[in-house]
Amino acid sequence: MYTLFAYTRDPKNRIVRFAVNDDVQTSMTAYLSKQVEAFGNGCEEVAFDGNYKPDDGEMLVIDGFEDLDNLAKVVASPLDVPIADPANLDFDQIRALFFGHKEGDGAWTVYLQSFDRRRVISSAGFSIFHSKDTYKRIEGSGLTLDNKLAARLRGTKLSFFSFFHVRQIFDMSSYYQEATDNDIKSFAALKELHVDNTDELVAASDTWVRRKVWLVMQSNILGKVPPSDIKAIAAEFKIPVEYVNHGGNEKLKLPGDKKSLKTLLRFLDEDYYKSPLSKTNYLTNSKRAV
Repeated sequence: MYTLFAYTRDPKNRIVRFAVNDDVQTSMTAYLSKQVEAFGNGCEEVAFDGNYKPDDGEMLVIDGFEDLDNLAKVVASPLDVPIADPANLDFDQIRALFFGHKEGDGAWTVYLQSFDRRRVISSAGFSIFHSKDTYKRIEGSGLTLDNKLAARLRGTKLSFFSFFHVRQIFDMSSYYQEATDNDIKSFAALKELHVDNTDELVAASDTWVRRKVWLVMQSNILGKVPPSDIKAIAAEFKIPVEYVNHGGNEKLKLPGDKKSLKTLLRFLDEDYYKSPLSKTNYLTNSKRAV
């Protein structure tokens, strides 16, 4: 049977355990077991270098990954972990759900699902579910499990498909690179961007800017999200964005001053989010209200 845990951003409740009844435990274990069987089945392993995006049939791996919060020890001793109490736990602070099992050699493997606020069932709203030809109200807080795994941690080997998703779970700053001068120039040349002076951008790019540029390029967020959405979301967080028209195409203009540039890069790297409960805007890395 799998015991389900939450891995959170809250230092007071970093890891908590979900207590469920026997029926839920049985069905949940069956549900998660299918995901374990499917994860990486038959995939070729590719060492993560920050540049290669896996094709179908490939998965990324990091050897020597440091399990800072001892997740393997947690799944091995579940009763040592406090139970998740909605009265003391902000579900919006959950970064991942995880569980694990013991391998034949006695080592424990941890499986992780990514988690975001869309999976929170809040008592602040009015949620219903269908049961026996009628809809019933969901009382209290809850959450929805994903239908797939984001990562597997076996010893010091971390396996995953999406760097974006695994970075929502772990601090991956030790495992990704900074953008080089050529990377900065490639970034400035993106068809979605307008830069007044590329050389000045390169000269102004410190370590923080180079890491953020690399992450924004990896996510391809500018290619995925249309300007209208970027404008609307930026307005919600009161982040100034400026677009210029070139040949009938809207291009996001990078600010010339470093402070505004860093604010925009934070935004593009999705460091901002809105709490569904308090409707407060936050910076995710520090939980500081903005």
